[in-house]
Amino acid sequence: MRPVEPADHRIRLVLLVGAVASFTLIGGWSGLVVVLSFVVMLTLHELGHLLVARWSGMQVTEFFLGFGPRLWSIRRGECTYGVKAVPAGAYVRIIGMTSLDEVDPAIEHRTYRAQSYPRRLAVALAGSATHFGVALLLLFVLYAMVGTPDPDRWMVGEVVPGTAAEAVDLRSGDRIVSVAGVAVEDFGAFGAVVRALPAETVEVVVDRDGVRTATVATIGERLGPDGTVHGFFGVGRARPLVTVGPVAAVGEAVARFGDLTVMSIDGLTSFFTPDGLSRFFSGALPDGSGSGPAPVPDPDGAVVPRSGGVVAPVDADDDRLLSIYGAARLGSAMLADGWATYLWFLVLVNVFIGVFNLVPLLPLDGGHVAIATYERLRSFGGRRHTADAAKLVPVTWAVVSLLVLVGMVALYRDIVDLPDLG
Repeated sequence: MRPVEPADHRIRLVLLVGAVASFTLIGGWSGLVVVLSFVVMLTLHELGHLLVARWSGMQVTEFFLGFGPRLWSIRRGECTYGVKAVPAGAYVRIIGMTSLDEVDPAIEHRTYRAQSYPRRLAVALAGSATHFGVALLLLFVLYAMVGTPDPDRWMVGEVVPGTAAEAVDLRSGDRIVSVAGVAVEDFGAFGAVVRALPAETVEVVVDRDGVRTATVATIGERLGPDGTVHGFFGVGRARPLVTVGPVAAVGEAVARFGDLTVMSIDGLTSFFTPDGLSRFFSGALPDGSGSGPAPVPDPDGAVVPRSGGVVAPVDADDDRLLSIYGAARLGSAMLADGWATYLWFLVLVNVFIGVFNLVPLLPLDGGHVAIATYERLRSFGGRRHTADAAKLVPVTWAVVSLLVLVGMVALYRDIVDLPDLG
């Protein structure tokens, strides 16, 4: 292969900078933040593999950020570090990952396949462990430093123009105490009271910065889905953020991490079934039943991540998967809602990527875990069993083909029918 000349490096760097600048102009700085967040997450994933492989005595020959043409590289010891043109993640190359890899017999003892079961397991699990560690850290920060939405209180988050709420000068951060003499500590109770009072003039008690004021408002009207006229006030809900102490934050982080892990597993098993895939693919057809708007994740609500590497908020009737494009749009919407919401988005993404990579099929990390475990169970009497990786090639290609197909359909759906992400 012809060595890359310095002039080629400069041209490729200029093209990369131009691409990043163009993306920033199109998607805004929030889109750039989301993409960089994904790149950092995937880089940390591969860095986990790198560090554990080195600790285990394995030979690592490459660690690159991005894919495609090489922009810059440097060799330190036996490993080449560098940057490639397409910032779509990162990769690390460990010699002898399967029985198919040809390795110099002199360094066979440093291959992945030659190591003990615990060391191979540690390397294979390192990537997902990194995602789980990032998710736990972000959860701790949210609970202890940033704050999480108080489930027992609500306040005005948005005022709709031309409504009763604007007429009485409600503002973001106000707290509605009662409507028509009925206490509305819960947002659901507030909605029920308002819907029952169309066109009624009632007393509304508002708490602003600790000072309560009574005012008179005329409830608006809106046609409900059942054809009847309902009352409409015109406010959106927000929840005040509350923090907890460090010890409590650790407990809350672990508990929520467990919940999100179970939800991610449930999302995976629901989506990657014949019925789930059928609904997803039918949604790409003009009259498919699998499409429809997807809700924006609410940090104090339940959100099920369902995708191969990205998060997709899903209605009960819509197993919607978002492509990288859709996920970037979703992340931008979360960032526009505030850093706290965006951190929740990153928590969801990290938990799901960690779980998804543990699916016991190649080329995912879980496939290497499954092979190492199978070999360990088949090894006895001092004889070590080695799985024939050639037999797994058709299955691996089938998995890769399915993931590529799902990703392409998800991208198509996001382009022609992007859900309302707020």
